[in-house]
Amino acid sequence: MVALLHVMVGSSALLVRSSQIREVLRPHPLTPVPMGPAHLRGLANIHGQIVCMIDIGKVTTIAASDAAQTPRTRFLILRHESMHVGMQVDDVLGIKHISEADLASADRVEGDISVTRMTVDGHSFNILDCSPLLHAGPAI
Repeated sequence: MVALLHVMVGSSALLVRSSQIREVLRPHPLTPVPMGPAHLRGLANIHGQIVCMIDIGKVTTIAASDAAQTPRTRFLILRHESMHVGMQVDDVLGIKHISEADLASADRVEGDISVTRMTVDGHSFNILDCSPLLHAGPAI
């Protein structure tokens, strides 16, 4: 079984492999990057490390959240050996355990290398694979 973090981004239920997440934390202030790419929300100082916070709605087919930060908003800091990247989610709902076989059979979302879709216990989920986001080349 694979552990996936169940989060909400806008109205989209999203599952992210817990092995791809280094840390979940409350939002930190963001410093804007003038003339930065559209998907870069800003830079955050997390434990003395500068982290690029991306807008997941601008790099995937997942609808971006326009909601203001709430007490439930969290930053997900992604796990990578050399890049320091995170994304904001509107809520963290818990952990779901899904078999590797079920994950492998999830439907690919057309036009998106990082998102698949599946139904678990009668609920539809987008499954985000963070690896392509961190290896996509110059656009990220």
